[in-house]
Amino acid sequence: MQVNSITLPSWLGNKAVFQQGVPFYIDGKAAPSATVTLEIVKDPTDGRRVSKLDADYGVILSLETTTSAKGNFRFNVPAYKASSDTYTFVFKCFGESVSYNDIRCGDVWVFLGSGLPAIPMSHANAPAAPLKRGVMSNLRFFTPARSGLESHEEDIAFEPKEHFSEAEWIRIEDTKALSNVSSTCFAFAYSLADQIQYPVGVVDLSADNSTILNWISDDAIANQTALRDYIEELGLLTDEARYQSLIAGDRKKRKTAKLETEVSQGKSFFDFDLEKSDELNKLHGEDTTAEALAKMGDLDFPSSSNSTMRGKPVANEKKETTVSASSAMNLDFGMISEIRVKTDKKAEDSRFIKFKYRPSVYWRSKLYPVRQMTIRGICYSPDTDESMFGRYDLLLMGLLETLASNFEPREVYEDELMPSMLFVAMHPGSVDYEHPYKVIEFNENLTAFTRRLAMPTGIISLHDLLLPDKTKSFTLGTRLAVIALGIHFTPKMPASCPECIGVEKAGNKLILKFNNLGDGLRLAEGETELRGFAVCGQDRIFYPAQARILHGVRVMVWRDDISDPVSVTYGFQPFPHEATFRNLNDLPVLPFRFDREPAFYSPDLFFNNCDKLEFVGMRHAGDEFEKLKVYKTFKGNGVITEDTLNKTEGSASLHIRYETENSLYGFEPNLEYASLFAPITIYGKNKLLVDVFNPEQKKKKLKVDSFGECEIRQQLTWQTLTLEYRGEGDIVIDHLRFLIEDSDRNGEIYIDNIRFE
Repeated sequence: MQVNSITLPSWLGNKAVFQQGVPFYIDGKAAPSATVTLEIVKDPTDGRRVSKLDADYGVILSLETTTSAKGNFRFNVPAYKASSDTYTFVFKCFGESVSYNDIRCGDVWVFLGSGLPAIPMSHANAPAAPLKRGVMSNLRFFTPARSGLESHEEDIAFEPKEHFSEAEWIRIEDTKALSNVSSTCFAFAYSLADQIQYPVGVVDLSADNSTILNWISDDAIANQTALRDYIEELGLLTDEARYQSLIAGDRKKRKTAKLETEVSQGKSFFDFDLEKSDELNKLHGEDTTAEALAKMGDLDFPSSSNSTMRGKPVANEKKETTVSASSAMNLDFGMISEIRVKTDKKAEDSRFIKFKYRPSVYWRSKLYPVRQMTIRGICYSPDTDESMFGRYDLLLMGLLETLASNFEPREVYEDELMPSMLFVAMHPGSVDYEHPYKVIEFNENLTAFTRRLAMPTGIISLHDLLLPDKTKSFTLGTRLAVIALGIHFTPKMPASCPECIGVEKAGNKLILKFNNLGDGLRLAEGETELRGFAVCGQDRIFYPAQARILHGVRVMVWRDDISDPVSVTYGFQPFPHEATFRNLNDLPVLPFRFDREPAFYSPDLFFNNCDKLEFVGMRHAGDEFEKLKVYKTFKGNGVITEDTLNKTEGSASLHIRYETENSLYGFEPNLEYASLFAPITIYGKNKLLVDVFNPEQKKKKLKVDSFGECEIRQQLTWQTLTLEYRGEGDIVIDHLRFLIEDSDRNGEIYIDNIRFE
């Protein structure tokens, strides 16, 4: 009996979106050497009547082709303009007909990677803003299983998956399915559709805890020799035999974990299942109950007169231990580990690779099934661990080759039709405390890589989104939509986050130029001072600098004690909480350093300005970011507040009302927070300067650990106190304690502009 079943691409189905403005093709499979027809019908969604003579509606395309000897066929579909009208695709072969309805023509985007784009709607909070019904009707999402495994699959097979069997396009009305759609994808699609006023479809492939290795195809690895050599150097190159071995190990681990749970639960209810217990022992490489009982008959008990255990143990006797391969499989090693297993034949190497470092697994299970899809652009978000790869440029080239071969159009003759690539920078929360600058250098290298690409490219930074917030994924989607509009639709909008592209020198001032200004540059909401910049002189030691926005398009940076600045940085710290500068489209300026010459970069001297009582940081390594107190009282009692009127510079000073203890009141900046990386080294300085105002005109004294003491004059003007560092070499502080000596029980003092010279 001949089977005439028509097989079509996974991305084509009811409620689908196909890419406007470019021709595309549909590959399928049916009976060998058979005639297949395609009919495309277009209907208006507003319900209006159209004339039968109107060529824009009704049957707008009829095609016919003959399948090959293997049943393969291809239809070439011409380009159509974007609209909210409904398309129906009807395929026929012999007596069989396959019809897909409610299809739209618009823009198609693909999201992949890890991080915020992998957070589903059900795990995020949308910003409190009304949604437009007309925009919502233009949104469609295609979201396969996050894990890459459909309900009938236990493991990702080595051979790429041909089709999804369970994934379908989702509309806003499909509320249950919509809850699993990426919140970033939703915000992106909504913001984009709100501006372009036609359908947007998003293929939502992101998978949390995935790395770039998971998305690179086997073909890309084979084609790029340098990439293959690098992956082999990492010990991660995986052929089919090794992959099958890894799958077997995964199954054994899952089975072991399941049995451990069942046996443990049984014991808690005094229900001992010897069969399961024996099976678990085998998996652990241990004896079954029967084997253990048999061995007990051979034990040599000490009570026996000829027992060998009655003798004294031999000191430092070497005991040989045999490691079981099965028990080794249950251990969780690093990215890759080798275990030598002793056998009575030869030593063997058993290597385990964590899932997130296995090449091509998500290409096989998530990318390959949507191959040949015609798209507008792609967004990639890296995982927190990707900064560990020394040759990330090779991995990026592998990813780009994979995407270029997977999606259409591959050949573009008009620049405006070329698909774009949007990158998400790594979040500062991914910091490696042993190498704290690794994340910011990763983002620096990623930005440099995007400049070399011929395709339209943009990058979104997350450095200003430090505090835990379930709306962050939506914010990212909105930002990505802004640069998508800038790349493809509105040239006046930014096509990426603003980036410093040049520096001019004017005396002791540096004038910085930026691209992607949009409607201009501004301070973040609630900020009154432009912070985050640092400059250096010929000694290559960076210090915090003053900065000012010039006419919304330039930034002037300077430091009074550096007459000949040679370089500048912005936000170049592991946790750039002061780098909140942005454009009027709400895109943050990318942190940068003007050059990569060796230098001593400015530490986080967050307490110097005395105009904030809180900052965003980590209390302990690995904690969530939170708002932390900048200063604390360590002796006596005190209330520290901001005073925006009585100050020497910046937006405020510290106004301290205190109660002494033994004539002393002490306060200090909190330097014990993990995000500050104390002890802090201040290179090339040997003095501490503090501006003080003594409103009571009483006799007082300021004492600072490691810097000595200084009289506070009895006058109603600001005075600058200078204290010499008493240590040797550069200033090194793990705490900076200020003591006010006052013979009265109560008092007050103003402190501002703490600095080192």
